[in-house]
Amino acid sequence: MQPTVIINQHRNTAIVVATSGKKLLVIKLGKGKLTVTSLSSQEIKDQGYAANDYSPKLAAQSYLQHGAGVSERARKYLERIAGSELSDRFLFT
Repeated sequence: MQPTVIINQHRNTAIVVATSGKKLLVIKLGKGKLTVTSLSSQEIKDQGYAANDYSPKLAAQSYLQHGAGVSERARKYLERIAGSELSDRFLFT
């Protein structure tokens, strides 16, 4: 799965970074330390998130600079995305 930036009606952003079984691994931008959360596609939709065409690479670079810090697990995903040559196309709908 290709990383995808998602955004909801409150302008909250997150990056879908991987899949784990039927769940999606998501890093939500927030006030606290950034962590990886496991959510189903339905849970993401229920929270009002939808795919956005913002570059996952640029979002990951920004998330790595988060003032409250980034968990080690989230950092690994974000560094992989920030340093990748992935297309900026989104796949999550």
